[in-house]
Amino acid sequence: MQQATKFVRAAVVGAALALMAAGVAPCAVAAPVMLNPTPEAVLPGKFVWFDAVTDDLAASEQFYGAVFDWSFRSIGSGDSRYTLIQNRGRSIGGLLVRPRGGGNAPGARWIALMSVADPARAARYVEARGGKVVVAPVRFAGRGTHALFRDSDGALFGVLASETGDPPDRPATAGDFVWLDLFARDPVRAGEFYRGLADFDLKSRTVAPGITRVVLASAGVARAAIVALPKEGIAAGWLAFVEVDDVAATAARVVAAGGRVVVAARADVLNGHAAIIADPLGGIVGVVNGAKATARGASR
Repeated sequence: MQQATKFVRAAVVGAALALMAAGVAPCAVAAPVMLNPTPEAVLPGKFVWFDAVTDDLAASEQFYGAVFDWSFRSIGSGDSRYTLIQNRGRSIGGLLVRPRGGGNAPGARWIALMSVADPARAARYVEARGGKVVVAPVRFAGRGTHALFRDSDGALFGVLASETGDPPDRPATAGDFVWLDLFARDPVRAGEFYRGLADFDLKSRTVAPGITRVVLASAGVARAAIVALPKEGIAAGWLAFVEVDDVAATAARVVAAGGRVVVAARADVLNGHAAIIADPLGGIVGVVNGAKATARGASR
């Protein structure tokens, strides 16, 4: 999916991403879950899992169930409880409860996990290139080994080497995570940071004077793009996009469910088929109708 320049430069996006880059408790990657019941080819560089850390599980379930028609299934209990997010019967992510207090910022935030062959190597790579290991690699039977990092700009992300393989590339259906944008201080430098994590192919394009957009591709598939932060003093961060059938109808459901539209769809941006929303707890996610957004005549 191609992002229009005006869309990614909106200052309000950067403010929203600051929430995502706030502190996250170590429990954010401490729940075992099977990624895929049947082993598939490993696809390093693909973002294969999406966790939302929330301090109100019921509110998060209610909101995302109403907006994306997701269903939820809890496994474990007490401190080990983990809630699977399922889209049309397929597990695509999870909800983790983080108790309020203890110095944690209230609310919710999304964390995307990238497939890698060796999380321990990834941890060494991150540290050697100015990043930080937030949660060291840990293995959970039935899921695999995962870890949580901050890149050299401070953007939060995870990695996962699944024991059951990565979900194959397939056409997106409504409710699937389909794209990510990384807002970085220097897209070219950030691209070099991520290149070595999963042997990404980098494709850079100048979208405006002095503004470069870098696409991360693996196995011949574009996985994400890196774009410049809209202004100084805003934290770097990842923004995931969910496929929807109708962006306007989705935005209406967001408001009805107690969320808000952070960046509204505009006719001159991706044909009016992309927006950024926030859940009632402040969790930020994008929505897009990929086919209509990238149809001939859409802004790039």
